[in-house]
Amino acid sequence: MPDLSSIRSDLDLIFPDAVMPPTLSLADKNVLLELYWLYQEGQGRPNPDWITHGLSDAAREAILQAYGEISDTGKLAVLRASLKALAKICPYCGFGEVRDLDHHLQKQIYKSFSVFPLNLIPSCSKCNGHKPRKPRVKAKEQHIHAYLEDLTFCEFFVADIDLSQGAVLATFRIEEQDGMSKEMLLRLRQHLKDFKLGERYPSQVNTFLASQEVSLNDNFLAGGAEGVREFLLRCAAANVRSFGVNDWRGALFTGLANSNQFCDGGFYEALGFLPP
Repeated sequence: MPDLSSIRSDLDLIFPDAVMPPTLSLADKNVLLELYWLYQEGQGRPNPDWITHGLSDAAREAILQAYGEISDTGKLAVLRASLKALAKICPYCGFGEVRDLDHHLQKQIYKSFSVFPLNLIPSCSKCNGHKPRKPRVKAKEQHIHAYLEDLTFCEFFVADIDLSQGAVLATFRIEEQDGMSKEMLLRLRQHLKDFKLGERYPSQVNTFLASQEVSLNDNFLAGGAEGVREFLLRCAAANVRSFGVNDWRGALFTGLANSNQFCDGGFYEALGFLPP
């Protein structure tokens, strides 16, 4: 979660009261703070009432233009740096380098949230580019909020492994779990589609597994299939501690551990490793 303690001072910095007439009046700033509170209470789910709530067209346009101050050289450069530092990797895909700040509610429509820290998600450029230009109307298609929605209550990300083509084909999917609403299930599946993760994961899987050659070989020589399986499960548990219960690497390790063919030496051919 970003630090929200400087929200009002940040507004005063980019919209100083000393400027006459002020770009944003004191009343405008109070309305904006009210909108920020409504956003947080509503977990950032799209609400058309917020688009024009309490602010003139000129005020909303001024807030939109103020996003330019959240740049490396703008008045809110410190805010930009602190937001990008919140994530080591992109929270949308789980592997991309954080380079952008994505507006959870698109700023061209929800202009009032253009500089609101909770609406600014550190992301990689590809995920930022893949995201739809307009918020989804249907609740079952709306994006998960990286800050405000906690999805650690269950393990739902699963990797199915297929070695039939002489290579590792990992297909990732969302598996329905106890305590998960139907709407959440559909939103998670929509997430995979919108960010094109089914198309982007294979290259990540191949690169990632190429670095496991020595460990897989050593564990196979020491303990056979069970040695490899135990190693993969240990890796899955360690990954959960580092990246959470639904990271793609943890799902991959678990899926590989469930593949008897992979554990019983099939990884040599599938990954192009030299057999012992």
